[in-house]
Amino acid sequence: MNFTTAWALARKDLRLLMRDRTALFFAFALPLVLASVMGSALGSAMSGGGGGSSTSGPRKMAIAIEDRAQNESSRALLERIGASEGLEFEVVEDAERAVANGDQANGLVIGESYGKPGAKGLELFRDPARQIASQVVVFQLVPLVMGASYGDSFGKMATADGLTEMLGLTVHDLKPKARGGVPRSAGESHAFASMAVMMLLFNLVAAAGTLQDERAEGTLDRLRLTPSAGSSVLLGKTLVTMTMAVVQLIVLFAFGTIVYEIPVMEHLPEIAVISLVWASTASALGLLFATACSTRKQLEGLSTLVILGMSAVGGAWFPREITPQWFQTAGLVTPVAWAMDAYEGVLWYGKSFASTADLDGIGLKLVVLMGYGVVLFGVSVLLYRRRFMRA
Repeated sequence: MNFTTAWALARKDLRLLMRDRTALFFAFALPLVLASVMGSALGSAMSGGGGGSSTSGPRKMAIAIEDRAQNESSRALLERIGASEGLEFEVVEDAERAVANGDQANGLVIGESYGKPGAKGLELFRDPARQIASQVVVFQLVPLVMGASYGDSFGKMATADGLTEMLGLTVHDLKPKARGGVPRSAGESHAFASMAVMMLLFNLVAAAGTLQDERAEGTLDRLRLTPSAGSSVLLGKTLVTMTMAVVQLIVLFAFGTIVYEIPVMEHLPEIAVISLVWASTASALGLLFATACSTRKQLEGLSTLVILGMSAVGGAWFPREITPQWFQTAGLVTPVAWAMDAYEGVLWYGKSFASTADLDGIGLKLVVLMGYGVVLFGVSVLLYRRRFMRA
């Protein structure tokens, strides 16, 4: 073994790596960006609902409140909740529907009997799929209810354990009603939705990246000489990536149905349409990466950085409701968030295309995803013509 030769070869590889400064940048930027994303998101959850930084203030957890009492006691309770550091509320007409629909993780109903001696009058509806948010809300809510009922000194000593019945607070965990008796699991539904969204992007970027290989091998130059080739090469890549995406999603959901009893067959039309729309959008995103990058190294670095970042802010890693508000808003800019909401809306909440009396529909989410797909594919075509079809 010749160390001098080995060192010469190593220096050659280092020089090649240093020449591709874009790929080098992504190699160092990826861990920094992901650490920042996770730190910003999980700082709120790990601090029990705090904001994750001393300058941004506490992270308030949202709760929907339906006030049926409309009396002095209920208004006093609303004032306490509004003035608290850990909670913010939205007055709604139907708090139970807000939770069942997935709009809020928790809904508080102040009954007409609230404030009367011996009456309970409070009902808390929780979404079992969002347990972290529910636990934080209960922890914050119980002292406020105790303070309203027994005074500030007693309220400050209160904890959430074992006090809900004493306070007249009845807790309901809302589980979506299954069509056809198929059991639901929040964790498994989220896991398969995440895999359908995040892993599909990685696979399709790798497939679309064959454009880089074909250009490096000279295959694209030969195809360009073919009469009427034009953008047909890109269209062919789109058909290949979409076919791969559909097959992968079929295998994934078939496995989930058989092994984990994910209610796919219960909502087969909805799952099929979401999958087709997401497959087309993800394929367009993969082609955009392939046409925007100059080398395979750049493609791998940029796609990994963007996909992991979008998956984090889009809710594929952890629930968005435990993150700061700016984080949740950033998630809605990504197609990942809309795809996750569509899949989870069907698999867990049992939503359909159109809204019903109990639940909102997923139609808007599909329209947004299709819009993303059209824009991404259009940009990919422009980049392909500019960077791949010129002599």
